[in-house]
Order: sequence, then C-alpha cells, then structure tokens
Amino acid sequence: QTSQIFEPPRSRWLSPRSIPFPSSTAASYRAVPTFPIFCINFKERSLSATMVNNGWTKPKAIAAFVFGSCVIASLLDQLDFLSSRAAERSPYQGREFPPHEFEDEDDVRPPSETLRLLGLLEGINVDDHDDDPSIVQRELQEPENYIDPSFVYPWAKRNVLPVSATPDPSHETTLYWNIPMSKGPTAKDYFRCLGARVDVQTQMEKILRSKEIGLVQSGQVDVVFSSSPHLAIEHLFDPNHMARVLALFRHPVHRLIDKFHYLQVATWENAYKPEWIDMDLLEWVENHNSDNNMMVKKLAGKIQNTNATKTDLLCAKKTMRQRFVVGLVQDLKESFRRFNTMMGVNDETNKNHKRCTLQFFGKGKGKPMDSESHPKVDEDSPAWKLLVEQNALDIQLYEFIVELF
Repeated sequence: QTSQIFEPPRSRWLSPRSIPFPSSTAASYRAVPTFPIFCINFKERSLSATMVNNGWTKPKAIAAFVFGSCVIASLLDQLDFLSSRAAERSPYQGREFPPHEFEDEDDVRPPSETLRLLGLLEGINVDDHDDDPSIVQRELQEPENYIDPSFVYPWAKRNVLPVSATPDPSHETTLYWNIPMSKGPTAKDYFRCLGARVDVQTQMEKILRSKEIGLVQSGQVDVVFSSSPHLAIEHLFDPNHMARVLALFRHPVHRLIDKFHYLQVATWENAYKPEWIDMDLLEWVENHNSDNNMMVKKLAGKIQNTNATKTDLLCAKKTMRQRFVVGLVQDLKESFRRFNTMMGVNDETNKNHKRCTLQFFGKGKGKPMDSESHPKVDEDSPAWKLLVEQNALDIQLYEFIVELF
C-alpha cells in the first residue's frame, strides 16, 4: 500500500473529498480530524522529499509532520475555531445546549421588510390586507376588544399554519416561541426526551445563516426554539414550508419578578446581573427593568427600547388566535398534551411518549414554577402595581391567551 483514501466527516460546511496519504500517516489523521483542512494539497513524495533534502530522514520527516499537525490542530481548538464554531454552524450535529432562560438579552433589530409592512398606522399595512383598505380605519375605531379574524401579522399570515389547519406532522416543522422564565428549558428537555431534533434560533446572524443552508427545508430539524418568533418565522420558513407555532405563557408580572431574582444568581447566563443582589425590587422596577410589554413588542418586531401601542396589541391578539397553539405554565400537562396532539405524538407514534410525559409532568412534577425560592410579592405593593402599569398591554394579551386556552 502506498496511499489510503481519507474522507473528512460529512458536513454542510465541508464537502468530503478524496485525499491520498501514506497509510501510516492516514492512521494519525483519525486522531486529529482537523488535520485534512491544512493538508489537502500535500502528497507523500513531495512532502517527504522536501524534508529529506534538508537533512531529514524519512521516518523523522513523517514524525515531525504529524507532530506539527497536532500542534496546529491544538492551537485552533484553543481558539475555538473548529470546535464550538463548527458546532454552531452545523445545526445537524445533535448539539446539546445548556438550560439557559435568556438566549437574546441583547435586542436585535427587526428586519427591514417587517418595518416596511408594519410602518403604516403603527403596525397595519393597507397593501398587505386582503380586504378593503377602509377596514384599517374601521379597526382603529372599533372597541378595544373587537377582533377581526381576517387580519394577522404578515409574517404569520405568510409562513404560519392556521390553528384550524389539520395537523400533518410528517410534513410540518414546529416553531416554539421560547419566552424567558416560562419553562423553556423544560420544554427543550421534554422534546429531546421524545427524540425530537431540536435547534435554537434567536440571533439574527445565526437565523440568516440557517436560512442560507435551508435548515427547515432540509427536514433535518423537528422543533425550532426561538425567543424572536417574527425573525425566525420570517426568515426560516416559507409558504411551502409553513411553521406550526407553539408557546407557553405566564403572567407578565410573575415572569418579570422571577427574572429579577433569577439573574442575581444565574452565573451561567450571559445576562447574569450580580449587581442586582442587594437591590430592592421597587428600585429595579423603577430604574433597571427594560423588559416591559415584551410579548407585544416581539410579535410586532419592535426592540425593547421602543413603545408598544394598542394597535400592536390588537394585531397580536388576532395573530395569537389564528396562528398560535397556546399553553399555560400553570397547566403544563394539559398544555403539552395539546402540543403533542398538533405534532402527532402519542403512545402509538412515539415509544418514549408515556415515559417522558410521566418523567416531566407526572404526579408532583411540572409545577408552575418549582424552582421559585424568592419571597412572594404582595399584589398591593408599589412594585407590583408599577409592573402592572408598565406591562398593561402584555397583561391584556395574557388574559386573552388564558381565554383562548
């Protein structure tokens, strides 16, 4: 034998190719999988001859060659170039994610298309509406609780399956709206227990990269988790590959109070806030909380330092009713029963269903917030009342979701 074919692992980012190497060297490459990236154009004779002509014996030349390769691979690994970066780029490698509650603490800019579509009348675009344009003015004059079933946000109307559409699990990809402090890690672990291929898509750069490789269209993912539903749905899905959207909801004030206490101790989070440890809740609400009306803003494609409007709330309600399968944190078992129904998961179709459901939502498990350890906040306290005032639109949306549930 004078050569052996080596094929790097198949990946969406590195195409396999045949590379001739001496058999002794090829064995070393299996221990250093990053090596072929730098040796694609090297051949046995040219490499050995160069070293021997400089006073190296052939065994010594090969040994030096392998040693140098290991050093280069080790340095690159230290730079996080081929390990974590490669894992981040490839959504098909069965990655494990830490149980983080906050995946996008930094605000992301909404796409220009969303801004264009939602620019008229603070969120309603006449050109995108199916009915007569006069309906826009009529909607603004309707009572606040009026819901016109014909209008949802453009990104949802285009790329999200209606709730009334008959489930077709073999041809659908689920988008799970991961709202912080609303049992997102539990949902991820449960779907993985069922054997689902789960991917997290929140940051704009990663979403666009996944769009380029056709993450959803490839059929290589079952559940996409994102805390930015408008971005993920607008860019990852299309009218031929529509999303089935699921989400768990909590009362906004409870969620924010838990966030305040959680980030004081969550050293594993990028959003970790040790400076909040000795802070009074009221001081935090008055001076440090920038997460108000988060749900309405997310659906409208607005960043957190902008204001949500009643029109945004109206559109959010319509979108929620028509396109979202909703669940409640205080009733996890029933919520995931409904989610599984839409995903076609039951004892007959999934051998892990019974075991995973008992494991996560059996007797004594799946409590609304079983990790909650901070003191209860009185609803008559100044901090609670101020949070209610600051999150009036989100609270109205939440109450509407409770009715839908």
